[in-house]
Amino acid sequence: PLSNSASLLQQQQQQSKQGGIISIKKRNWAVAGLSIGLAVMNYVWQYLHPITPIQILYEMEQQSSPITVIGTTLKPTVVDFWAPWCENCKLLAPTLKAIEEEYGKDVNFVMINGDEASAWPMIEAFGVDAIPHLALVEADGTVDTALIGPVPKQWLERDLQVLKENAKTLAAAGAAAAAAADE
Repeated sequence: PLSNSASLLQQQQQQSKQGGIISIKKRNWAVAGLSIGLAVMNYVWQYLHPITPIQILYEMEQQSSPITVIGTTLKPTVVDFWAPWCENCKLLAPTLKAIEEEYGKDVNFVMINGDEASAWPMIEAFGVDAIPHLALVEADGTVDTALIGPVPKQWLERDLQVLKENAKTLAAAGAAAAAAADE
């Protein structure tokens, strides 16, 4: 009788394990099915509601640094003059967004919509005569160069690397001058 109850207990435990395994498999299948369903829904949503270059430009403008960061943060700045009707601006938008995501912590990005009346003082100050117009500004606030028209990502990356290196040199020189003044 004792061995019967032990074997009965073992059978119950084995059935319980098998039941647990089956419920885990069912749960995993449900999670996989739900994941696939959500992925398909996300694809359909993005297909029906694509992000346009104009949306990218407006979002970047809303998240952009104010113009007052130029020369005050010890970081170089890219000032982008754009307009909603500008086809080259639309063409450049995804590249500029990718560059901002890559360099955003080391470089300030300022977006200026050239169609707004409030932009005219900046347009005149930077000598903008065509858009898209990217003004690359050193960390000390001096304008290094201007890139006009659609710019390949590699060119912009090379220019930003130079601006970053110059900013490091400027910061090191400032630190050395401060140390010398303290002595």
